Amino acid sequence: MMITRSKIMALSLCICMLLTLLPTSGFAEAEVEVEVETSAGAVPNPWKQQNIGSPAMTGSASYDLAADQFSVSGAGTDIWGKSDQFNYVYQPWTGDGSIVALVSSQTSSHDFAKAGIMIRETLNADSKHVDLLLTPTNGFTFQYRTETGGTSQSEKIASTSPTWVKLERKGNIIKGYVSNNGLNWGDLGNLTINMNASLYVGLAVTSHNVSNLSTATFDKVKVNATGDVFPPTEPTNLQANSVTDTTANISWTASLDDVGVKDYDLYKDNVLTQANVTNTTYTFTGLTPDTTYNFTVKAKDAAGNISNASSPLTVKTTNQIDTQAPTAPTGLVSSSKTSSTVNLTWTPSTDNVSVYEYDIYRNDTLAGSAPATSFNVTGLTANTTYNFTVKARDLAGNISVASKALSVKTNPASSDPYTPEVVASNLETPWAIALAPDGRIFFTERNSGRIRVVVNGELKSTPVMTLGSPFYYMPKSEGGLLGIALDPNFATNHYMYIYHSYKTSDNKVANQVVRLKENNNKATLDKVLITNLPGAVYHNGGRVKIGPDNKLYFSDGNYGNKDDTLTYLGGKMFRLNLDGTFPSDNPFGSSSPIYSRGHRNPQGLAWQPGTNRLFVSEHGESSKDEINFIQPGNNYGWPKYEGGNQNQSGITPPLIYANGTTWAPSGMTFVTQGPWAGNLLVTNLKGKQIIRMVIGEQNGKPTINSSNLNYLYVNKYGRIRDIVEAPDGSLYFVTSNNGDKNGDGTPDKLIRLVPNF
Repeated sequence: MMITRSKIMALSLCICMLLTLLPTSGFAEAEVEVEVETSAGAVPNPWKQQNIGSPAMTGSASYDLAADQFSVSGAGTDIWGKSDQFNYVYQPWTGDGSIVALVSSQTSSHDFAKAGIMIRETLNADSKHVDLLLTPTNGFTFQYRTETGGTSQSEKIASTSPTWVKLERKGNIIKGYVSNNGLNWGDLGNLTINMNASLYVGLAVTSHNVSNLSTATFDKVKVNATGDVFPPTEPTNLQANSVTDTTANISWTASLDDVGVKDYDLYKDNVLTQANVTNTTYTFTGLTPDTTYNFTVKAKDAAGNISNASSPLTVKTTNQIDTQAPTAPTGLVSSSKTSSTVNLTWTPSTDNVSVYEYDIYRNDTLAGSAPATSFNVTGLTANTTYNFTVKARDLAGNISVASKALSVKTNPASSDPYTPEVVASNLETPWAIALAPDGRIFFTERNSGRIRVVVNGELKSTPVMTLGSPFYYMPKSEGGLLGIALDPNFATNHYMYIYHSYKTSDNKVANQVVRLKENNNKATLDKVLITNLPGAVYHNGGRVKIGPDNKLYFSDGNYGNKDDTLTYLGGKMFRLNLDGTFPSDNPFGSSSPIYSRGHRNPQGLAWQPGTNRLFVSEHGESSKDEINFIQPGNNYGWPKYEGGNQNQSGITPPLIYANGTTWAPSGMTFVTQGPWAGNLLVTNLKGKQIIRMVIGEQNGKPTINSSNLNYLYVNKYGRIRDIVEAPDGSLYFVTSNNGDKNGDGTPDKLIRLVPNF
């Protein structure tokens, strides 16, 4: 069976690296003292190939220059124990540096077949070595043998989602990294080991099966990668914003780079027209009327690395003044409908220059606009007939006549309050959702450090942002890019707030909250609001929400630390002004961001409509997961108390806790519409469900009774991470199965629960 990862994600595929297979200056080649078995011409200089440990079947290797890809087949018992059997494609090197590769495919001769990168002291079977290897079903392993003839050891991660691998050597320290996209690298392990200055580095494949070969492909292999060696990704989504007879204004989505994009070069008909443009928009002038031009853009970083060219944008200037409207859209049909939505599609209009956008009308009232030829009309009434029309617009503002009207009757109200539909799939560990007032859906991906966006029901392939240094994630941890919230005035100021892990200057894990500025589905850093929050492998909290008081609330966990004093910021809920200053009415004074204390790992925040009471979900140590009603300044028990033993002086007990089972509660929301109005929905990771909780009232305080719990979608979608309610009554939630430490690798989804009421 072939396990192919060539379609991992659009970002990984569009990272076009300018890579060189020869060692860079400063890295001297070592003398090769061991006789090697080499297939002449199979791999280019300085690469060589040898079957280590005399496996029963002889492996082979080849290189495809056009694809920049090695194909390596190998057999053998294993790379493990006191002696190894595998096929090694290697080159000698001396000194410090690193090897980077994308493991793009691997055949499964055994669950523990291995393919990856290796640093090896000698070509003997019992040599010291450090390697980062991928298995078909048992994830990555960072493994090593510290003494010649010694026993191998390893650290393993269950996820097989990241397939970019890197080993870095600095003196006696070797570190292993993995990445989803080749931009953001997470530590998988590190080791201090005494090895010769001159050794061997390369690609290793073993089948864990003496009678069968295993074959792996390695793309974009780079040896002795130091400094900024990778170019930015190519610019995407070029579009014309306005065109006249002599000018054309274009814009594009920003490129990504492992260090940072410096500027852009713009080309007109393959001729450089303007260099060093720092914005993502530009106006070409001096054009000829009624003429077609092709525009392309390349990105550059500070090291001088240049991206591939963008896809060309073809633009035709107008013939003096464009007064001709597009043709009317045709073929308007409804591709699907529910009791509250109608999805429309139509045949594109034509125009003498180009069609810019379509306006969709419901009963002669504008329902929305879309650049594509489809649109989902929401907020409709069940069992009701609507008339829809579509008009086309060009860049000059000319509007077509309306399409032929389409009459659609929505479905009758269903006995089920919601109908699930998949909005986006093949996601990588989505963590938090935020809904914009214009209908866009933003969400974070924890491991990749990406913010993604869905526009008019379509997931954009280009991220809104991919975090760069000092962003940090380690695949088997719970850190990375976590919470996201949008400013209450997002429609005008376009502020986003995110919570993410990072590495400090002294190589420790910490967390911070930053404010971003969004423009046309791309974001840039605006301000760091709070930094140096305690971080760890686990229990980083990370949920971010804007409260009814227009303050910024967020959580941090407390992993392995017994300190619950007000000087230690782990295990706390926080409250800030939106500019990062501390509110004067915070419970511990205007000099403290702390809102409540005694938390283990808060994961979800939701305010009860009508009362503005804050509810928080929290992971317990061994079950005893909690739902807490947060009051300013209160102590919720951890690390001394949790679950049912919190009836202590000065401790606030939970409203409810998991007794004898584990929920692993995460994001949550109150429902404001339909038959579940007033209920609290709590997503569960370990529980693989959503719990609907009925909120009661007793003595002026909220209550949750265990007899009023309803378990929804049990085991249907796997681990569920976050949930939000949209203004039209829809509910959106994301799964957390791929790349999560306890996930099964199933591709993650963004799912909409379409209301039937």
